[in-house]
Amino acid sequence: MNGKEEIKNSMQRTIQTVCDTIGPRAPCSTQEAECATFILETFKKYTDDAVIEKFYCHPGSYRAAFRIPMINIILATVIYWIYFFYPNLIALLILLILMVISVIIIQTNLMRNIELIDPLFKTKESTNVYGKFKPKKEVKHTILIGGHHDSNWEFPILKRWPKYFTKIMGIPVILSFLLLGIYILKIILYVLEIPFIFIPAVDLSLIIIQTTLIPLLIYTIIKCVSYTPVMGANDNLTSTAIIFEIAKYLNTLGGLENTEVWLVSHGCEEIGDRGSKRFSKQHFTELKDALVVNIDMVGGKDSNLKIDIMELRSLVHLSRDLGEELSKIATDLDISHTIGNLTAFTDSMAYSKNNITCCSIIGAPKKGFATHYHTVEDTIDKLDFQNLWDCYRILIEFLEKVNQNKIHLKD
Repeated sequence: MNGKEEIKNSMQRTIQTVCDTIGPRAPCSTQEAECATFILETFKKYTDDAVIEKFYCHPGSYRAAFRIPMINIILATVIYWIYFFYPNLIALLILLILMVISVIIIQTNLMRNIELIDPLFKTKESTNVYGKFKPKKEVKHTILIGGHHDSNWEFPILKRWPKYFTKIMGIPVILSFLLLGIYILKIILYVLEIPFIFIPAVDLSLIIIQTTLIPLLIYTIIKCVSYTPVMGANDNLTSTAIIFEIAKYLNTLGGLENTEVWLVSHGCEEIGDRGSKRFSKQHFTELKDALVVNIDMVGGKDSNLKIDIMELRSLVHLSRDLGEELSKIATDLDISHTIGNLTAFTDSMAYSKNNITCCSIIGAPKKGFATHYHTVEDTIDKLDFQNLWDCYRILIEFLEKVNQNKIHLKD
């Protein structure tokens, strides 16, 4: 293995090269494609087999999934005012339809990564890139180490109010579910002609609350996701840098004895794991028994490493056993880390939904919200390359332990 400082410097050069020559890499952009080609050319130098694969998705649905529930709440407020002065069943049914649409979008595109509204938007091309190392002997184990090479567009609200971002974005979600329940109740009572729900003070109070939220909703519609792509040095060129060094290490060894290793960089992670969804499905037969570890934004100066075993709080379960094995390795290497869940998601979500054993190594802020996350300030000067080195060491040790048949999972 090369020396620590040599590897850290090499990681830094990789990230600096992409930042200087390619720049921000928005999903389905020419820059994302250029980065994929750069990764392919590097894989060709070190791996046994390097491949780039095209896939197609609908990036326009990303912003729409955030904005439609907010727009529907504003429309519902206007219609509710009409209903207040002219009570009628048609108005209530329109209100119900608006909230049903919002809740369905929240439950599919936003919460469960189901591409429900995607066909409504223009189809665009993106790419996954992978390199494989064949074992020297019979294949007994398969490991996939992945990341993503796209970067997001800036979230202006997140940049301005990082502490309140999740609360602001959560308002339309909570309100959509609340209003859905209220409108269902009102329709039932209206049909049954039960009068107490029609007390003007009750309706007026609800309308006023919704009306006072309209300026915030309008601001959030405009500012939730901009059209300014970010550099994404941490999120997620850190994965590219680490994967390159793993490729060099395995190339020096000539591969492992009994373990096939896939190194993968996915496209379009930022808009909902589109690349990893396509890749894990397309290669399911080859990867169904694999152990998958994804790397995501591990390099922040204000962060420690975290083994991610659950995403979107509790909606997506990753492999606890695999996470605990990685945690044991980190502990043995005296690397500070935690193990737990993630509010957002990584590429592991797609593998988990295809029933492939997986977890992620991420960077968790020491306190508060992740600094520079999805902002134009996510640049190379904000990175601590000791974190990248620690992540690299965990993964190298993990590869060796699997190859030596020292990792045994129950799940």
